[in-house]
Amino acid sequence: MYARFAAPRSSAVFALLLFATTLGSASIAAAQACGPAACGTGFQYIDFESLAPGTAVEGPAAIHPDLTITSVAWPFGPTCPLGSTAVIEEGNLFPFVSYGTASAVQNGCLNGVRGFGDDTGCVLDYDFAFPAVAGVSCFSIRMLDFGDLFPFANPTHVVTLTAYDAASTVLDTDVLTMSGAVDLVGGDACVSQAGAPGNYRLVVSGPGIVLVTLRFNDSPDPNVGFDDITFCEAGAPTPALPGSWGGVKAQYR
Repeated sequence: MYARFAAPRSSAVFALLLFATTLGSASIAAAQACGPAACGTGFQYIDFESLAPGTAVEGPAAIHPDLTITSVAWPFGPTCPLGSTAVIEEGNLFPFVSYGTASAVQNGCLNGVRGFGDDTGCVLDYDFAFPAVAGVSCFSIRMLDFGDLFPFANPTHVVTLTAYDAASTVLDTDVLTMSGAVDLVGGDACVSQAGAPGNYRLVVSGPGIVLVTLRFNDSPDPNVGFDDITFCEAGAPTPALPGSWGGVKAQYR
């Protein structure tokens, strides 16, 4: 088992063999911090449900007019080809399987049936960039199936989400740390409860966010998926292309 400990601003620490008490409520609180109630009319939600499996998610306006996703080579080992990140679907082997689950469903238990990821066995870091005119004040992303596979030697596994302004000043960080070993309960996308590493929402906030980076340390779980990107824009969002983003999924799973 694992527990959430008190930690510095925007930090969550999970350790094995300890009793969990607050994971579900913490996850909901994180989602609400960059949700409709906090953002009002500037709330933007990308659920990937309207995008076909295999759709490229990288590049300017690929999935939202004000968002550019770019993959970054993981500096510690095997990495997927840059630019290969794409929409994945539950139970679908195309374009690739990003992770397996305890229920033997490939890419299972996304929030809905679609999200995004990269191929199994390799790691990519990510940048999420916004134009300064968008006035982004928060950003969140759901990570799935982190913690049930660790092929690297380091027993401490860290994922860091960092928000920067136009002057490259760090505005906020959210750090998920696992210490111990493989967690087949808290790390599985289909078994874990909301707020556990296997179903965890990373959130950062601050005035004038133009770049958010997602970085793994030298010992991550290489087989993960992502879903439910939200962010808050202060100004009017750029009009979306029909059917390109947005949806009605229950984002507080």
